[in-house]
Amino acid sequence: MDSSNSEAAPLWAHSRNLPGARHTLEDHLRGSASLARRFGSPFGAGELAEYLALVHDVGKGSCAWQHGLDEAEKKQGKVAVPHKEAGAWLATSHAGVPFGAVVQGHHGGLPKLQVIARTAAVAPKIAPTGRIPLPAWLARATGLACELSRDVLMRMLFSCVVDADFLDTSAHFANTPAQVQADSRL
Repeated sequence: MDSSNSEAAPLWAHSRNLPGARHTLEDHLRGSASLARRFGSPFGAGELAEYLALVHDVGKGSCAWQHGLDEAEKKQGKVAVPHKEAGAWLATSHAGVPFGAVVQGHHGGLPKLQVIARTAAVAPKIAPTGRIPLPAWLARATGLACELSRDVLMRMLFSCVVDADFLDTSAHFANTPAQVQADSRL
């Protein structure tokens, strides 16, 4: 369906209240953004607070989350679908890494900086002095090719991290070294 179609089904942010009305995602994001601007303005961060609140629940727009809300209402439970990651990515991209943490932690709290320092004591490479270089091929891409290349890179890196975590954790519980099968060539 065309996303510009004003007759598209509404996206929901919250289940029905006592009178039986659901909270639309649009109203929730705009309402939260307006309040956050008001709260952030006295210390000069109204615009930033507004943006972070605007993106904090963007992930609720996913089909999985919307379906989860329907199921949660039927069972009078919670939506068991994550929703913070998309907004955290937007905040990191447009406001910077620390502000992505604000969105990521909006239900569970901010990351503890002392945890980072404590872990850096045993794994100092987690806090490099400069930026981690991107692959050279990404720097050569321009326009839409750059956006698509960045998206592919992000998904491939996600796969690298998830697979590495799984294999290393499995090896620990099996009390064996992590094993990766040799590359297969077609």
